[in-house]
Amino acid sequence: MEQSSTIIRLAELTDINAIIKINRLCLPENYSFDFFYKILSEYGFACVVSEVDGEVVGYLLSRLERPFSTFIGLNGSKGHVISIAVLPAHRKKGLGTQIMKYGMQKLIEHNVDTIYLEVRVSNVAAVEMYKKLGYYIKREFKHYYRDGESALVMEWGRKQASEEIET
Repeated sequence: MEQSSTIIRLAELTDINAIIKINRLCLPENYSFDFFYKILSEYGFACVVSEVDGEVVGYLLSRLERPFSTFIGLNGSKGHVISIAVLPAHRKKGLGTQIMKYGMQKLIEHNVDTIYLEVRVSNVAAVEMYKKLGYYIKREFKHYYRDGESALVMEWGRKQASEEIET
């Protein structure tokens, strides 16, 4: 049996059509071409793809978010994982975890202390993967998605001693 070649790398604008195709096939939340273009153009340093034998089979889109004002001791920016997906034929092989680790490292290199994401309450596999990566459930966002499903807001980073984790 031939060994397949897997590469995890930063996404490029030339990957945009493959990323959009994976997004449409895998997720109910679809974005416009312009949205993908803007994220890849401005935050390409934090967007990742997984290639198997030269074909893009998974992606991660993330960005930096800066607060409007900076108080003493408040971090200047947070990482936000916007979207991650892996084609069904390539799931359960650790690609999602590899993509997340690579993307998280790129955000950390840009001095974030905290990374957050939203995930469907029903997406148990993703929630478990995020927990294994050190994310914790910060709160539930009721009726977050267009179809009415709630999202879990999950966060990775330094937990404040005074912060209570809501479940």
